[in-house]
Amino acid sequence: MSQNTEIDTKQTENQELPSTASGSVYGKRYVGAKELITLFVTGEVNKFNLDSYLSYFMLNVFGLDSRIIAAFAVATLAWDIINDSIFAYIVDRTRTRFGKFKPWAFATIGPYAVACMALWLTPLFIGDQNWGPLSWQKILIYCVISVLKETIGTLYGCAIGGLNSTYTPSIDDKSALIALDNIGDFEKVPSYAMVILLDLAAVGAIGISVENVYIFMGAGTLLVSFMGMFVRICVIKERVVQVEEKPKLIDGLRNFFGNRLQVLLTLSNILSAFGNVSGPFSNMFWLDVMGSASLKVITGIPASPLTYISYMYLPKLRKRFNMKQLWYISRAVPQLGWIIVFAIGFNNLDNMWIMIPGIMFHEMCISSVYSIGKVIPELMGQEIIDYGEWKTGKRTEAMTGFISSLATKIVSEIQNAVSTAVVSVIGYEAGIGSVQSMKTKQAIFAMYSVVPIILGAFSYIPMLFYNLDDKTKTLMYHELTERRNNIIQKSQEHVNEDAVKYN
Repeated sequence: MSQNTEIDTKQTENQELPSTASGSVYGKRYVGAKELITLFVTGEVNKFNLDSYLSYFMLNVFGLDSRIIAAFAVATLAWDIINDSIFAYIVDRTRTRFGKFKPWAFATIGPYAVACMALWLTPLFIGDQNWGPLSWQKILIYCVISVLKETIGTLYGCAIGGLNSTYTPSIDDKSALIALDNIGDFEKVPSYAMVILLDLAAVGAIGISVENVYIFMGAGTLLVSFMGMFVRICVIKERVVQVEEKPKLIDGLRNFFGNRLQVLLTLSNILSAFGNVSGPFSNMFWLDVMGSASLKVITGIPASPLTYISYMYLPKLRKRFNMKQLWYISRAVPQLGWIIVFAIGFNNLDNMWIMIPGIMFHEMCISSVYSIGKVIPELMGQEIIDYGEWKTGKRTEAMTGFISSLATKIVSEIQNAVSTAVVSVIGYEAGIGSVQSMKTKQAIFAMYSVVPIILGAFSYIPMLFYNLDDKTKTLMYHELTERRNNIIQKSQEHVNEDAVKYN
């Protein structure tokens, strides 16, 4: 079969399927114990960050005006389009003996780590300067660091995303490793430690200011995270064979727009991004509405066991439901939980006997489908990349990732800018220890809970048309395996010919 031949899946209905027994494209495993353990450990360590606190930190500790943060988020979109497209094209055309993505991962992890940590550490270098929220010095510092972080982060993200899509050609491997990579609940550890330290600092029990808790925890968790990722990059291997011919820009465009599954999922993600307005309001809800950051830990305790239990019944759910159905379940259950809690708690925000059990109920809704929400979307993304390769004979992971994320990023940045600007509209009083009115608390609660659900509701529609049945999937991986084996064989023949020629 020619690599450039496009395959109509409707024509596969009457074809005889290859065996799915052990040793087939589904049963063969490529990843050894050392790599398996490393993926798990470094995957957990990589979750050590406090990114969800960054907006709150910039507003209340760094002291930057919310309108500046919102305006800059929108202004960087033009640079993102140029920056992302160039780097995606460069990465897709990379061919080295070390792989397609590893060299870029090694080259960018250091500078990206420095840029990320710089945002948290900046207040230490500013010192006691009398710079207000609209001072040009603060604005310049924030803009320079953010542009560097965004630029280097694009190349780093392309490399890491590519490694995650090429460490194994086996769909069984991918399913198992995605589950293993997400099974740990360790991403909550930094958050739990943070809320406890914040409460202790607020009452003067640990001899460190609230501001310094943000600074050192933010930078420290990032340092641990990037150290874990460096080990991961060293150990992980690229096993998906890349064709020798370097793809052109038009190939990346064709791979994306000619892949109906990719288009549907991207459209759904774009519509879902309209609901990305809760970011700045997460910490405001716990600190300014609930009155204690530690309550975030307490309300999550009853649901914690469900997080791990959900991985036990995930294999059974995968047999009973298809990918699309599981995608709907992973989103609908937590959202339904939020709607119920909002209806009960909106007029009872000061009643902890109502709010705490309500939040616990919502946490249990999340944990009950935790494994589905972590594994299924990522597995769908991996299968979609393979589907595009099956139809066109070329892999353009970086360019496909750029196009699929660009529109989502644009909408998300606009929504983040809007939500940050809303902070001032709802009468929020910035500053550590400020007291908010009940009207402001209700607005924060709404922006944190049901408003994202309402704005992102249309994301369900495109997925109604998503379909990749088991019969087509089995044929796809069988033919991809044959095609990749042919590439390896031809490559070895060229090596042997060169050896004979020069000897």
